[in-house]
Amino acid sequence: MKTFFLIVLSWVGLMSAQAQNKDWNQLLNDYLKLEDALVASNPDEAKEAIAKMQKEVKQLQPDAAGKAHQKELKFLTAYLEVAGKATSLEDIRTRFEKISGSMIALAEQKVFGAEALYVMYCPMKKTSWLDDTKDVKNPYYGKAMLTCGSVKKTIN
Repeated sequence: MKTFFLIVLSWVGLMSAQAQNKDWNQLLNDYLKLEDALVASNPDEAKEAIAKMQKEVKQLQPDAAGKAHQKELKFLTAYLEVAGKATSLEDIRTRFEKISGSMIALAEQKVFGAEALYVMYCPMKKTSWLDDTKDVKNPYYGKAMLTCGSVKKTIN
């Protein structure tokens, strides 16, 4: 009976961890959609991605209580709120810098289930963003400077 109980507890713990990973991965996916929208200079898709990220962060906050990434989620919540009120593509791009900083910090804390993430750097803007490929597609300038940037760091 003890063995059965331990198996059930292990299974519940595994399922809980998988569910939490799914939520973190959804946040990352929504961030990557935001990045793609900025690369494509599409403010409507960018605002939609921001709204989805806000929902994901709200769902993750209770699970993050007492953990190192709780602080970063609070920052991200504030940055997303400001970005959600942006009235232009340029305003969203400006807010993307802070959002990216929080997402990079979370990636460094290994909350995402991705095999590898890349910290990209834009020398013109002097700021970074997170990507899941090594291909440079600059969200800060879109088509105007699409390939401006480089891989600064790999997070495994």
